[in-house]
Amino acid sequence: MIQFHRYRVPDETPDFHLKFTQLVNAVIHELNGDLSKSMDLLRSLATTYPLNERIPAVAARLFFWGKCAWADIHPMLPRELPATFFYKQELVGCVGFERAAREWGIDEDKWQMYQGLDTQMNKGINPTGSPVYYQPRSSGFFSVIENIIAAQTVAEMDGHQFYVDLSGNWWNYDEPFDEVFPEAFQYARGVPQMNFDSFRKVWLQPNDLTALWLADAKCREYDYVMKDLYQIGTVADMEAAGVMFVRGGDKLQTETIRPPKNMWFRELHWMARRCSKRVILSDDADVCEDVCNLDGYAINGGDQIDGGYHHQPGRKVSCLPIVNNFLKMIEAKENFSCPSANIVNAAQWSRADTENYSISNPVHRYLLI
Repeated sequence: MIQFHRYRVPDETPDFHLKFTQLVNAVIHELNGDLSKSMDLLRSLATTYPLNERIPAVAARLFFWGKCAWADIHPMLPRELPATFFYKQELVGCVGFERAAREWGIDEDKWQMYQGLDTQMNKGINPTGSPVYYQPRSSGFFSVIENIIAAQTVAEMDGHQFYVDLSGNWWNYDEPFDEVFPEAFQYARGVPQMNFDSFRKVWLQPNDLTALWLADAKCREYDYVMKDLYQIGTVADMEAAGVMFVRGGDKLQTETIRPPKNMWFRELHWMARRCSKRVILSDDADVCEDVCNLDGYAINGGDQIDGGYHHQPGRKVSCLPIVNNFLKMIEAKENFSCPSANIVNAAQWSRADTENYSISNPVHRYLLI
């Protein structure tokens, strides 16, 4: 899966966004067939907006999905990789190392970095400056975690000590946040807060350095998050299982485009060869059923989540089913979940598995917030 709508470059006009939305809708409609209309729209956009960074990213994704030829997208690719890390990551991941090396001169170290597989990062610091406090926005379980890590990273880059402000009603689950995560974060109450939009701007268009900072922070923080969640969750019989989390919910086909079904077939077939059972998880029961119907042996193995993964303001539910699904993705022999949802992002970081990720999406770890 890929989120085309989430990251916009600053100079995009309403006219461009309207045409880009038409392109995304056309791709969604034609994805499992001939993309003739979509390719015509893509070529028109590439001609009209030759400097836009999102158009080459879409072209590269369609090439990776096998929906067009290299000759179709090559004229749309930039001479230099874009400054925005998300689009750079998408281009390099989708065209592959050999083409990326020829087109943009990247070496193996850059390839590893853009795939999120850099294990040589050592950018952690021990902040000694003044404390800053962050009260998360009310959101889904792992969206809260992602936002905290992103805010903490900005604070640490500026040399500040970071605390999560427990006051307010931003946590939508029965279990208290500081009891779910007793070791992962430091806490305070009723103090001045970091501004969400001001720190988030750092991550909407990250460069290589800031992206590495955040990746290093996730390597560290998800280790603590995972250890805390093992204390309250339960999981069993996943050591020989393959698992796939499929995005659904309220953002499906508005921010997120699912890959062609033949990609799902390939991943289910791969799991069938290597795993004794195939488990499908989703935040959407209908989407989960669609994928299970592709494979008579695939099962809906997710813990039922009251209200889904998306928060419902004013209503608290238990977070334990979400935790259990997360742990299933950690424990599985094969985790072929597409990184387009924050629970998948969290599981990918926690597994720290550079060899095992969805063939539907070449980018191992998204920097989503």
